[in-house]
Amino acid sequence: MATTSKGARGREATCAAILDATGEIISEIGITGFTISQVARRAGINRSLIYHYYQNRDNLVAHAIDRIMSRYDTPESTLSGDAVARSARMYIEHPEIGRFIFQILLSGNPLLRLGERFTNTLAHVESMRRQQVPDSAADFTFSMIVLGLSQMAWSFSRKELANVLGITVEEADERFVQEMRHVSELGLKST
Repeated sequence: MATTSKGARGREATCAAILDATGEIISEIGITGFTISQVARRAGINRSLIYHYYQNRDNLVAHAIDRIMSRYDTPESTLSGDAVARSARMYIEHPEIGRFIFQILLSGNPLLRLGERFTNTLAHVESMRRQQVPDSAADFTFSMIVLGLSQMAWSFSRKELANVLGITVEEADERFVQEMRHVSELGLKST
């Protein structure tokens, strides 16, 4: 039994190294600009292990993006302006996530683990709506989709939009995050 436990810990450590290396590389050079060999070198492993655990590049990227996103998750019992602001900051700090999701959506390919994450999040939002405001006709699910798409789009258009507004990117980001918080809090209060 100790062998299994040691083996499981080794697998977890290898997968963590692979996903961390992938996330770092994606952040540095983008989703389309890296190779499996680069990930293997950065993780200090043989590239065949990447294929063993993740089968292909798309699956690897989806898992790496999911790992980055999980760092910004809020407790499931929380639906608040702060949670929406945290999500907006994630897309600002990791614009590659928004680009990747839009690329998948535009290609018509399945969202892999990200689709599961979105489905779970939307189901949770609907469950909270039923518990907190059962008589509300508000469509929280669609509102969350709109907020998410706005955050993803902001992440890769923020520099141009800040320029149009005549403010710094940092000021534009802060205003965007505050507006996301404000819109979500208004939505929660109105239901």
